[in-house]
Amino acid sequence: MIIEKAKSADIDEVETLYNDVCDYLADKEYNPGWRKGYFPARENAQFFLDDNALYVARKDGKIVGSLALSHSPDSEPGEETETVRIEYDDILYLHLVMVHPACLRQGIGLEMFRFAEQTGKQEGVRCLRLYVYEKNNVAIKAYEKGGFRYIGKEDIGLREYGLEWFYLYEKEI
Repeated sequence: MIIEKAKSADIDEVETLYNDVCDYLADKEYNPGWRKGYFPARENAQFFLDDNALYVARKDGKIVGSLALSHSPDSEPGEETETVRIEYDDILYLHLVMVHPACLRQGIGLEMFRFAEQTGKQEGVRCLRLYVYEKNNVAIKAYEKGGFRYIGKEDIGLREYGLEWFYLYEKEI
């Protein structure tokens, strides 16, 4: 398996990955509010691709996982001041971490965590962070197995979608 920066030519396959994961999560109690065609969607992948922050995991030439790495806690475009960017320079956030449902329990997620940690070390950051929906016990177990620890509970503005609380996890590097 290789993990590499996504290219423009990957966007259709990343969108298919997003859709397949959304379909898989549709009836799961731990679904973090992901809905096909809504979030995550092609526009989210394009946002991170344009920011040079989208990565894909390939196995036998096929995209089996994806994540985005950025210095912003936001997973969508927004107003960000220079002060906010400087504040986050020593933190690398993981966004839209996903593995194709047909490839679960194959160590792909852990490899993506190792890759994020290696990337963070190369960039000289002090820690990795990510947000996870409070009821997403499957992801929480994976993050804890990957060395992340719980550091707080936050409302990230998704209450209107029934997603009241998210946990913030961190891994020092």
